[in-house]
Amino acid sequence: MRGDLSAPVLAIIVTIGIIAAGLVLLAWFWWFAPQAGKTGALQIIGQPAVICNGTTNSWVVTSVKNTGSAPINVTSIFVGNLTYALSPPVMLSPGESRDINVTAGIVCPTTWKYTVDGVILTTTGTYGTSFTVIRTS
Repeated sequence: MRGDLSAPVLAIIVTIGIIAAGLVLLAWFWWFAPQAGKTGALQIIGQPAVICNGTTNSWVVTSVKNTGSAPINVTSIFVGNLTYALSPPVMLSPGESRDINVTAGIVCPTTWKYTVDGVILTTTGTYGTSFTVIRTS
């Protein structure tokens, strides 16, 4: 019969279609997927602490490191119900680690016994942590 495609011809057409679809998918991931991986990621190294001496606090994030591939700005630290905005924000380049020492003129609440929950706010998201409370007086 005329116009009838034989099995080998259909197999060749299907194979070419699958290869073309695979190349389109590969090109999509080659051009667009690397953009998704270019983000910053904060890693908290050591134990963050709140040092209370009766009149002032010193929030010490022992060390934070940017383990991502884009810069991160640490903008605020929340400890319990207290907030300290970092001005200017602490900028971490990819792979950089840094100590963040924040001194605020406030008295630690007596409800903070040994640890207090906190959050480190960055331009790439929030990172929860627990601060050890150290009383020096």
